Amino acid sequence: MAKRQQQHSGKIKPGDILFGCILTAILGAGLYAAGKPVLNHMQEKNTQQTAAEEGTALITTTVNETTTATTTTTTTTARFPSAASRTTETVTISDSELVIARNACLIQVSPEGNTRIAEKDADTAIYPASLTKLMTLVTYLELMGEPAEDEAIEMRAEVVAEQQARLAYVAGFTAGESCRIQDLLYAMMLPSGADAAVMLAVHACGSEAAFVEEMNALAKEMGLQQSIFFNCTGLNDERHFSSVQDMAIVLEYAIRNPYAKKILSTRKYTTYPTNVHPEGIELISTTLSRIVGNELENLSDPLHIQGGKTGYTDPAGQCLATWAESADGNTYICVIAGSTPLQPLDAVGDTLTLYQLTDMPLSDITKITVDAENLPDYVHY
Repeated sequence: MAKRQQQHSGKIKPGDILFGCILTAILGAGLYAAGKPVLNHMQEKNTQQTAAEEGTALITTTVNETTTATTTTTTTTARFPSAASRTTETVTISDSELVIARNACLIQVSPEGNTRIAEKDADTAIYPASLTKLMTLVTYLELMGEPAEDEAIEMRAEVVAEQQARLAYVAGFTAGESCRIQDLLYAMMLPSGADAAVMLAVHACGSEAAFVEEMNALAKEMGLQQSIFFNCTGLNDERHFSSVQDMAIVLEYAIRNPYAKKILSTRKYTTYPTNVHPEGIELISTTLSRIVGNELENLSDPLHIQGGKTGYTDPAGQCLATWAESADGNTYICVIAGSTPLQPLDAVGDTLTLYQLTDMPLSDITKITVDAENLPDYVHY
């Protein structure tokens, strides 16, 4: 079960540590000092600040056949989510004991415009680690669409070898194995298989480099402010950046797609049997395997985390992007980055702690921790 620790007053003390990132003038100098990256990639982004609100207008015309009057109703729906707006009620988190992560963003999703409930350096550039695969997922589906259930490709030997050489986590496909596209998508998002991610990129564009160009083009179109990608897996690269606010936009866009939403909300999945894996490969979500599920039931509007994506590299720390739905039908997104590197459950605790702010003021929330012994399917990599 989740454990609640000491209650925090929520008052910001003069001695509280203010987390911030100093942007340098040198492109790609993503180095860590005292556990924080020195992030500056804005010179590569100065032409990529497209407003997220540049959506397509959907126009519906209704003709009243019983009269001569004609009425036209115009509804403007943005193709992409917009960045959540701050309000006078937005909470700034400064207590590093309450929320360990260096960066955090909790937003409420609304057709009238998303709002930030709480933030902690939400717009600062971060290393996104495998949260990158959220962008890989939406880019692939933009380019290729939902695959047919039996659509398959052959896993390339060079893809497997390269990811193994880079010590990336792989889902376990073998060179020459016939892999369904659907299986590769689940393998990329649930256990975070780099082999699946790169194979999908190669299938869509011929090479990972060409696919990354498409990722950056889509990021520009989406109006992401801090994001520039140099690979499709999230393996650390000093030039590869995002922010928790940008990742919240990407996650919201992903869950607008029913197919992507289904993948991201799946706890376990078994791939189609092949001659190499006659029983398939069991894939377990690194997100949902770390959550009990009842941690937020005591809120006046109980929340249930539906799914999401984890990420980790040593420079990035533990990262976690999730969405939750409440009993009253509200949707929230929480993205954190830079939690304790070798303690994945600290990122979960940060997330659960923040979700309490959907129901109560900062002064009333308590730190939540999760014990691995209560997680039968816990995946710690």
